[in-house]
Amino acid sequence: MENVRHQKAQKLRDSGKNPYAASFDRSHTLDDARNQRDGTHMSVAGRIVLLRDMGKITFVTLQDQSGRLQIALRTEEVGEASYKEFLEVMDLGDFIGVEGERFTTQKGEPTVAVKTWTMLTKALRQPPEKWHGVQDRETIYRHRYLDTMSNRESMHRFLFRSAFIRAMREFYWQHDFVEVDLPVLVNEASGALATPFTTHHEALDLDVYLRIALETHQKECLVGGFDRTFSIGPVFRNEGMDPSHLQEFTMCEHYAAYWDFKKNMVFTEKMLRTLLQEVCGTTTLRIADRNSALHDVDFGKPWETVSLRELILRDCGIDYDECSTADALRAAIAAKGIALDVDVSKLGRGNLIDQLYKKVSRPSIVGPMFVTNHPIDLSPLARKNDENPGITDRFQLVVSGWEIVNAYSELVDPVDQAERFAQQAKAKTGGDTEAHGKDDAFVEALEYGCPPCSGWGMGIDRLVTLLTNQENLRDVVLFPIMKPSNTASGKPTADSHVQKNSIPAAALPSPDHLLPEHAQYGHLLEGAHGLIETHAVQTKAHLIATGAAMEALAPRFGGDPATWKVAGMLHDLDWDNLGKDWEKHCGQSLEAMLKTINAPEELLGDIRAHYQSLYGEKYPLNSSLRKALYCVDELTGFIIAVTYVRPSKKIADVEVSSVTKKLKDKGFAAQVDREQIRQCETLLGIPLAEMVGIVLEAMKKEAKALGL
Repeated sequence: MENVRHQKAQKLRDSGKNPYAASFDRSHTLDDARNQRDGTHMSVAGRIVLLRDMGKITFVTLQDQSGRLQIALRTEEVGEASYKEFLEVMDLGDFIGVEGERFTTQKGEPTVAVKTWTMLTKALRQPPEKWHGVQDRETIYRHRYLDTMSNRESMHRFLFRSAFIRAMREFYWQHDFVEVDLPVLVNEASGALATPFTTHHEALDLDVYLRIALETHQKECLVGGFDRTFSIGPVFRNEGMDPSHLQEFTMCEHYAAYWDFKKNMVFTEKMLRTLLQEVCGTTTLRIADRNSALHDVDFGKPWETVSLRELILRDCGIDYDECSTADALRAAIAAKGIALDVDVSKLGRGNLIDQLYKKVSRPSIVGPMFVTNHPIDLSPLARKNDENPGITDRFQLVVSGWEIVNAYSELVDPVDQAERFAQQAKAKTGGDTEAHGKDDAFVEALEYGCPPCSGWGMGIDRLVTLLTNQENLRDVVLFPIMKPSNTASGKPTADSHVQKNSIPAAALPSPDHLLPEHAQYGHLLEGAHGLIETHAVQTKAHLIATGAAMEALAPRFGGDPATWKVAGMLHDLDWDNLGKDWEKHCGQSLEAMLKTINAPEELLGDIRAHYQSLYGEKYPLNSSLRKALYCVDELTGFIIAVTYVRPSKKIADVEVSSVTKKLKDKGFAAQVDREQIRQCETLLGIPLAEMVGIVLEAMKKEAKALGL
């Protein structure tokens, strides 16, 4: 295919035409052209995403950043020679420019009648999957250009990110903030509790750090006479990567002289309300929590303010004010039987409190909520509270279990700051890797006098992820860092994943999209059939249907089809034996059944995850398999119900439109959780109609086994 495209490019050169133009004068973007009146003369350009040759007329769909537009080439308009050349040299993916007049077809489609055309860029590679969109997650992250050229939703997401950042800047400027540029290479990793990246400055023969925050230099700006500053840019933290953390991410931080944290809270509430109304058109949004459950979050109502101590005391009964040392707090946590997700043996008291909060309180916060009054040993850069020196004047904004903003009344007392740096350095020496280091240069700046002030920081990537309902920060970062792709020789290649949209599951590294390799259990397929024959009577059709649907969905996410099929076939295996005692569903009875085929624990966990109301806390929807099973479970049962009301009672006669229409009829199969089905859009990124089509087609292939 690529060789043919090279030949077409050479043919253009041989005819004296450059297949790579220098420029093109556009009169309209494609979206703007759609909105013009018929008869408007225009010149437009874009990438060819659809081409239909109908003899004497060819219809082509062009795409640019703004959208798509149809153009039409007729032999009588462009001439036979030009028309023939167009068909000989053009391919999907090429960029062309055309000049002509806008008209509307009989079917109501805005179209440009082409007078002349110009090749702008000859694409030498085939675009992905005929523009149905790249689905493989690794290809999306590794070759983002394929994603944005073929998935309009992805393009819109990054345009949204840009619009949000632009609106932030404008809001700051309207409130007298000055944007400042800050260094990326620094002598001290200061401004946050984080592990830095280290590099070497050859010219100075000096080890330096990549900045972990934008704080200390902005406070030095206030020392130097600035009133209000803000900065937006990347920061770097050499720590673990998961769906909610990246090593390189974009921060926005601001600092305002003569403010305290309370004034900053008022500003924060006003700013986010304004930005959401401007960019999203509303202040009430549906936002997913860390388990992908959606919540209606109303930013328009007054925001709740709760102290960190009150939250933890309410949620687990531990009053950390009564635990003056790290050892005492560790003992209290152990006495409550709370297992933190980190090694607590070397953590200081402040970081123990932070980990306890993240475990027992933050996941349940819907918000927006201001969490305040953090202990001083957790906040080395924040000002002590005047009434209680054990806490600081600090707040965090939490939304749907996610920390969005962290802010302080800033510590400007150089003596106090030096003492806290010394305490943090001692903790770091003792093994607390998350403790803050010393920053003598910053202390020296404070000694010249810094006005009272409040500072504020927000992760741009995290907020955009929430607002666009994505499951991974990498979904809102254009070019996230990836491990090099390897060939059999072990050497990285630039294009090893471009030619295919699906790759073997073993090649996919992302734990947030696939289960680990040890969780493959497709070898149990024969045993699964035997269990269905033994234990399933009323649910047999539902289990077979769900297994078929899961098998069909697996390749889309790089999963093992047999493994996904087994999970679908066995997910309701114990249902017929429950006697309507549904709280026992997926319990000991199912566990005993699975043991007869030596099923691994992962299979039971995957099955239990689909019953979120009972098992959601222990078995979250943290893999594509689990998310798919959660949505498919209700959908297959609903499609069977739709089939039964067809006159023929044959699934072959059921259409996608029939199913989607019945979904809108709340009186039909009222027991089916329609919201659970619709979560295919947010959990899996698959539009509802497309999801129905995939599942319906899979079930039709099993019509005989289903008795439909």
